[in-house]
Amino acid sequence: MTNRYTQIFPMMPRLIAIIFLLGFIVGCGQQPLPPATPPPAIIHILNWDTYIDPALLDAFTAETGIAIAYHTYGNNDEAYTLLTTSGQSYDLVIISDLLVDRLIREQRLAVLNHERLTNLSHLDPALNRLAADPINRFCVPYLWGVLGFGYHQSAHNQPITSWNDAFDPAHTSRIVMLDDARYSLGLVLIALGYSPNTTDPAAIGAARDWLRARAGRITRFAADDGQAMLARGEAEIVIEWSGDILQVASTDADIRFEIPAEGSIFSADSMCIPFDARNQRGGGGFIDFILTAEHGAALANKTRYISPNRAAFSLLDADLQRLIRRYQALEREGRLFRLVDVDPRVREFYRAAWAEVRR
Repeated sequence: MTNRYTQIFPMMPRLIAIIFLLGFIVGCGQQPLPPATPPPAIIHILNWDTYIDPALLDAFTAETGIAIAYHTYGNNDEAYTLLTTSGQSYDLVIISDLLVDRLIREQRLAVLNHERLTNLSHLDPALNRLAADPINRFCVPYLWGVLGFGYHQSAHNQPITSWNDAFDPAHTSRIVMLDDARYSLGLVLIALGYSPNTTDPAAIGAARDWLRARAGRITRFAADDGQAMLARGEAEIVIEWSGDILQVASTDADIRFEIPAEGSIFSADSMCIPFDARNQRGGGGFIDFILTAEHGAALANKTRYISPNRAAFSLLDADLQRLIRRYQALEREGRLFRLVDVDPRVREFYRAAWAEVRR
């Protein structure tokens, strides 16, 4: 019976001749080629825009010798598309807890090597609460944020603390909504007394209709850049994340940030390694780098978001420490809600409702 071994045997004399010839060439003084120089160490990071202290990227490269190719995105849908269809391999992704839920369920994330995460113990148990990943098997919290109103104080005769204030018919403010179905519709659902995670098409429709009835006041839908529009004077009220507004408020005393009195969405962004990452060790090294007290504090102080790093707390500036205590108090009062992923059928309800709002 012929098999793969008997097929190889007739080739043996030819192979011996080739080996002999190569040995003869080397013996005549022809040196073998030197080994190829390995490609430079690099990791590809995908993150929200305006969500890093650039100095930390340089510090990581200086400390480890690993270069960083830094990529950004504007909303969860864009991030999901980049991760699943762009063809680009990412070694670390920083994504919302809403997207973490989905990627874990779809088995798109690698299991983290906790032995190499020497600073994992720095996480504050009170802020290390990922519903889909309670033991940090796949992800580690990066920063926390709250959605609310960013506005110019001088354009209003009172603080903007509720949805009634924002859409008060007594003034004609230009309002910019965050261009994200789950977050924006979720905020309105809270204001209407529903869960922001509802699966009821009627409730989702009520949020859609509430926004459509006020469409004349909404001038634009922003892809996570509402704070820049506010800073340029292109909007008087924007619905944006706390840190983004507080970043521009640090250079413009007229800008304020308020959490809706009706309640809001409190979201964690986490550091995760995709299952197909080419440099998982480098991605894990960046996670551990951010978890140090010094780097965690630098990240929060720069971005004005909430740090989940208890070792970093004493290194945060006083204003940020006060904000963190305030946000934690609001959550204890039941005024802050976290989104969870919904099944594809319900996700389509939200997508279709948002498409009608944006028409």
